[in-house]
Amino acid sequence: MPGSRVLLVDQDVDALALLAAKLRERGIRVSLANGSQMACERARSGGYDVVLAARSVAEPGDGAMGVLDALSVELAHVPPLLVVHDSPEEEGGARNESRVHRDDIDRMVLRIEQLSVARAGDATSRASLAPSAHTLENAPLADLLVVLSTERRSGTLTVTTPKGSGELRLVEGEIADAVYVRLEGKKAITRMLGEHDGTATFAPGAPAIMRRIHETTRALVTEARVLVDRAAALRAEAGELVASTLITVDGPPSDAASEIDQHVLSRLRVPAMVDDILDELPHSDAAILESIVRLDARGRVKRLGAGSMRVQLCGPDQLHLLRAAAARARSAGFSGPARLVFAATSSKLAVFSHTVLSLSDAFPPPDPAPSVPVPYVVATIRLGDGVELDIVALPLVPVYAPLWPLALAGAAILVRLDEAALQSLEEACASVSVPILDARAIFGALEESSAVQVATLIKTALDANGSGVA
Repeated sequence: MPGSRVLLVDQDVDALALLAAKLRERGIRVSLANGSQMACERARSGGYDVVLAARSVAEPGDGAMGVLDALSVELAHVPPLLVVHDSPEEEGGARNESRVHRDDIDRMVLRIEQLSVARAGDATSRASLAPSAHTLENAPLADLLVVLSTERRSGTLTVTTPKGSGELRLVEGEIADAVYVRLEGKKAITRMLGEHDGTATFAPGAPAIMRRIHETTRALVTEARVLVDRAAALRAEAGELVASTLITVDGPPSDAASEIDQHVLSRLRVPAMVDDILDELPHSDAAILESIVRLDARGRVKRLGAGSMRVQLCGPDQLHLLRAAAARARSAGFSGPARLVFAATSSKLAVFSHTVLSLSDAFPPPDPAPSVPVPYVVATIRLGDGVELDIVALPLVPVYAPLWPLALAGAAILVRLDEAALQSLEEACASVSVPILDARAIFGALEESSAVQVATLIKTALDANGSGVA
């Protein structure tokens, strides 16, 4: 019966492909599964006349449930089962009609035809092959892709995980394009193959796409598996580094860096956590993690602590004093909260800004920091009773010095974190009558990554403004 529908089940994917090719030459329509779990999920769509299963899956030696028993649990109507064996001894005795040798294709096709004729009147055997859904726990995405590739299927495989959704578009079994959350191409494939919680649904059809991936599915899956394992090992090796916020530390001019190291160092000019870097850079997760571990060992990145750490600006008993100082710091004729301006080089301000946002009452502005080194609001500190305090960063890049008086006008005080552009800064402050507080007079050497020191500096700046000290 040409066109008989067979579900072929074998844990050996290469053996699956070989036997499937021989059956298709005889006009048999073959779908594949690499185990009982995948067989159950594919069989739910109906439409199979016979289940053809390797002996290792049909009669597992470890006492596990065989494929027929598994199908009986999942399906109301179970197709007949043929067991494929490799043992010549079984051929020596009485012929068992439920068993066929892997190399006896003629007899295998004959038995499929006989069983298909017997089920021809059963409507459930002719159900349409609808889109099939699979759980990633039972049918890993890598195995499913290899099966679909072996079947030379065309369609869209939609993957849904707790982290987001993605799609793999296949043309005759080869991945033509892939997207996952914000990722594309090989990186999207690798991320999806690393997920074990979620579902994958294959909808057959010819997706209308522009092909962006030209490697074979098997090659992509093999490479992605290696990258997933390597990234997992690197995460374990990195330890607390993965949970820390990082920033670049300038190195000596002779300190050469690879291309990927340069990309990582450039991204870390602004503090970021490892997962943010993995999402934003186009390189594989394993390559980025290798670079971060390497740069950390060379002292080229600095850890700013866990991103979840929050520090109180002051205790409850001092809050009313701080609130009163912030209210007094508002300049007459200027709307909005009182403003404290902190001036330093861009790299120092990047660390300072991150630390300010670790204060428990600090909230980020609605707009991101500008890409050019002009003054910007780092955070708004809410002190209660409608009193707020804006923390403003002033990058000390001399070419932008003519703009500084515009940002300083109406500020309560300017806090200088280093000695960059000293004369230009003093002239700008003098032009708008804003006092200057030198952080070195308080701490000697300010550690801008210390939330405690930053909180103390903000409180000291408010006190200095109230007392008229500059």
